[in-house]
Amino acid sequence: MVTTEDHVVPIDAGKYDGCCAAGPEDPAACTAAFPGRSKREVGTSYSHSNAFKNFIERLRRSDPTLGEVQGRILRLKRYLPSDIGPKIVDAVIDALSSNTVVECLYIQNFERGMHDEQLGHLMEAVLKQGRIWAVNIGENFRITHEGWGAFLRELPHTAVSFLYVSEHHLYGTKLKDRMRDAIRENRKLLGQRDLAVINGVTNMWYNPKTPEELERSRLHREEQRRKLERLQEEQRAALRAQKAKKAKSLAKKKKGAKPKKISKPKKTKKKTRSTRAKVVLADLVQAGLLRVGSDVFMPYKQKGGSDTVFTGEVTMNQDGVAKLFCKKTETNYDSVSGFAIGCIRTVNPGRMAIDGWLCCKSKDSGKLLGDIRNEYNAMSQVVVQEGYRRQERDPSQVPSRDPEPLNGFKVARISSLNEVAKEHIAAV
Repeated sequence: MVTTEDHVVPIDAGKYDGCCAAGPEDPAACTAAFPGRSKREVGTSYSHSNAFKNFIERLRRSDPTLGEVQGRILRLKRYLPSDIGPKIVDAVIDALSSNTVVECLYIQNFERGMHDEQLGHLMEAVLKQGRIWAVNIGENFRITHEGWGAFLRELPHTAVSFLYVSEHHLYGTKLKDRMRDAIRENRKLLGQRDLAVINGVTNMWYNPKTPEELERSRLHREEQRRKLERLQEEQRAALRAQKAKKAKSLAKKKKGAKPKKISKPKKTKKKTRSTRAKVVLADLVQAGLLRVGSDVFMPYKQKGGSDTVFTGEVTMNQDGVAKLFCKKTETNYDSVSGFAIGCIRTVNPGRMAIDGWLCCKSKDSGKLLGDIRNEYNAMSQVVVQEGYRRQERDPSQVPSRDPEPLNGFKVARISSLNEVAKEHIAAV
């Protein structure tokens, strides 16, 4: 290729495939053989070339011959190589800020030059002016999720109504859905655009439609709405007919039915108050079945792996809330099952759930926490029954009309009921 002041023209390489007979080992001979060939020396860059300077000047002057439809659709890939750096991209954005004709911008696939800084520069210097309403900015892999998030926050302050960002850039986030919501709101404020520009805009999430296409879409939506209304009305009519038929059948049966004999009401057993409730660690600690500072361990064997023993410590904060502190993850867990699944997921992330009461043991007693919980429930039953008997004799002995069973009482109430249980057990 031979580079001139303003353009590039092909050169016949001949039988030497672009090199002179001396070969690439002799640069001086090659230069003498092809005096018009562009030379790139150390310390120079594409930004110093006459072709780039000419492009920037035409872009700044809003040259209508630059791009399509009198310069209103600009595809930068047709004028710039894909390996340009951030400085060149910044120069192009600065020139775009002075351009008054570009409405649709294609700035995709400049991976080396587009970073978070360039995306923010494009937003502040160009898009917020409100002239550009369609942007394709895909295939720019070095822009981070934080950069796309900042772009999304400023999107409502632009006229961008048609957009494309590569989906795999936004994987694992809700940025794509939120961007589409933002451009949908912008589209409501966008007036009718020139038909030639609409026909030239492609490769967006939603391409703009011509007035005829918009009218067809409107008629289609109206037809769908009418069909839905007819279907709903048919369903309501069928429901009314079904109710009328049922009422008629009941009236017919009632008319021909014999009078029923009045029967005595059946005696029902008096419902007893349920004493079952959710047991938490604080209940076991207050009842003296677990000790603050004691260790809880859980053996776990993974399929095809070795045995692992997880250890936790019973702690209690100033509010009387007991927790399990996992020494492996250094995390406090509010529940036994939360402690168990949190430990297991350190070696088996795919594990969904586990009942910690059936696999965690107290190091002091060697018992499963589930067995200790059963002991607490048995003691709770004794306390509640004795409390009810005392209440019958003297209502001031045990708080009456409390809808919660034993493990719903406050700490002071539990201690008083434990004394009742001890007295009852001693009497027995």
